[in-house]
Amino acid sequence: MKLTTMSLVGCTGVVSLVFACGAIAQTHNTLNFGHVDQQAPSSTSAEPTVVTPELLADMMVVHGQYADAIDAYRKIRPQNAQIYNKIGIAYQRMAKDQEAIDNYGQATKLDRKFAAPYNNLGTVYFHENDNKKAQQYYKKSIKLDAATAPFWSNLGAVYMAERQYSDGAEAYEKAFLLDPDIFQEIALNGIAQTESPAELAKIYLTFAEIYAHAGLKAQAILYLHKAIDEGFKDRQQLQQDQQLATLHGNPEFEALLTAAPKQ
Repeated sequence: MKLTTMSLVGCTGVVSLVFACGAIAQTHNTLNFGHVDQQAPSSTSAEPTVVTPELLADMMVVHGQYADAIDAYRKIRPQNAQIYNKIGIAYQRMAKDQEAIDNYGQATKLDRKFAAPYNNLGTVYFHENDNKKAQQYYKKSIKLDAATAPFWSNLGAVYMAERQYSDGAEAYEKAFLLDPDIFQEIALNGIAQTESPAELAKIYLTFAEIYAHAGLKAQAILYLHKAIDEGFKDRQQLQQDQQLATLHGNPEFEALLTAAPKQ
């Protein structure tokens, strides 16, 4: 199974490709590597936005002008870790993985404690089906910054790809505790290139268990329906699953248990 997600979140780093903290970024793009990009400037802010060369280059990335953005970033002085990280993202959006790796690597050399490029390297290797390297880089980003939900979500995705479901569920739960909207963000960005509906059903069941454990029944039932839509049929497992215990007695959950399995 191959799960590809990529959201663009605040300045903590994303699904999740991560820009650096700063003045810009998309919210969740439909084409997602798992980066964390920057927050867009607030229109309600009393402070006017200072349009810097870096901000202009960021906007080029937002509008898909990746080659122009790279040229603009390269003219900025000094060439620091955040700039190399952003150049890496632009190259990755252009499907130029080796150039992305080179620039993320340069970012890590300039700032060993900057978590974003390690996460972003993980997304490149995950995309290339090198799950071992992806996992190593995701863990490195978490070691540097354990408070960024997309880093945990990305690690959860690679665990799921390796069918390490218990570890995947644990990583996803940590992501959820940091950002209760993380699974919605993943859904908005799309879960693509799954090897089989059965594997996708297991991912949705994991999401349902985490929501149920947190007492968010509506979201839990939503993801149970998604799991069933992907072919999950074992109603007895759902009844006996202690992670879903908070749903017992819920009319929607009981109806789901008694409904005939989809053929």
